[in-house]
Order: sequence, then structure tokens, then C-alpha cells
Amino acid sequence: MSEKKILIFYGTRYGATEGVAGKIAELARENGLQAEVYNLKDLPDDKIPDFNNYDGILIGSSIRIGQWTKGVKKFVGNNKDQLNSFKGKKGFYVCSAYAADPDSYDRVKVEYTKDACEKLGVEKLDLYDAFGGLMDFSETSRMGWLDKKLLKVAAKVASGEKAEDDSYSDLRDWEQIENFALEFFKIL
Repeated sequence: MSEKKILIFYGTRYGATEGVAGKIAELARENGLQAEVYNLKDLPDDKIPDFNNYDGILIGSSIRIGQWTKGVKKFVGNNKDQLNSFKGKKGFYVCSAYAADPDSYDRVKVEYTKDACEKLGVEKLDLYDAFGGLMDFSETSRMGWLDKKLLKVAAKVASGEKAEDDSYSDLRDWEQIENFALEFFKIL
């Protein structure tokens, strides 16, 4: 029997979603699967691999002001027919500071994955989840002033404490991410 192959597509703003994609690919390889990872920002439409050559597709997006990255939204919208006719398994995940808040997690998980895909015409996801994001308020952060202000509000909601101006917090639960990946591998 040939080795199972998965595609991992992602859109990231500050690196949280990219880190999750890399971790899932690493876990896939450790579990005997082939994994190809693509940042949708850098992937031209004419270079998208043929889905039919793979057993599974995972798509990840960061969330900012309730929205996916432009690349993920465009990719899902442009490829909904191929995604709907895909015979393998499909999964979706998001990284959002609000996903780290137990009071917001269930809403974020459904609204920004399953519901958002359905609004764009993707009929069925086999697995979906939401993970915390990165809170980088340091001088070297890639975030602009407005993003820092918005994330400070999210940080206060998630932790109940005010974020310091030079702080860095990783709100991703790596055990949750590993469990998500292993569950996806199991259903392939």
C-alpha cells in the first residue's frame, strides 16, 4: 500500500497559522505520511496541486477582525467545486486569540471554520478546530499599531490581564494541535 499524502494550505499574518501548518506537517511525516505545505500568499493559481493526487487536504487561516486572510478566502472561493468533489478528507483550522478564551472557543471554532466554509459554498468538512494565536507586542513584531491595539483587547478578554507593550505570548495549545492532527491522520 502506498504512503498517504496530504496537502496543507494556509494563510498567516503574524506566523501563528504558519507554525501550526509546520507542526502538522512534521507530525504527518513522523506518522508515515507525506505532507506538502503551501502558503497561499505565495502560491499562484496555476501552481495549485491536483487535489486528486492526495488523500487529505487541510486549510488553515489566521483570523483578524473576524476574517480569514485574503489568500485563504480567495483559494476556498475559487476552488469550492474541487473541494466539494474531492474524494479524500478535508479539514480546516483557524488561529485566533479568541480561540484561547474558553468562553469564546466553541463559537470561534464553528463560526470561523465550518460556518465560514459553508458561506463560501464548501459543503462538508471532516474535521475542524480553532487554536489560539500569537500576541507579539514587541518592537520587532510584524503587527501594525491597529493590530496591536485590537490584540491587546483580545488578550485582556482571554487572560483577564492587560498585555504589556513589549510582551510576547503564544496562546496556541500544542497538545490540542497535535490531537487535531492525529485525529485527521486517523480518518484518512
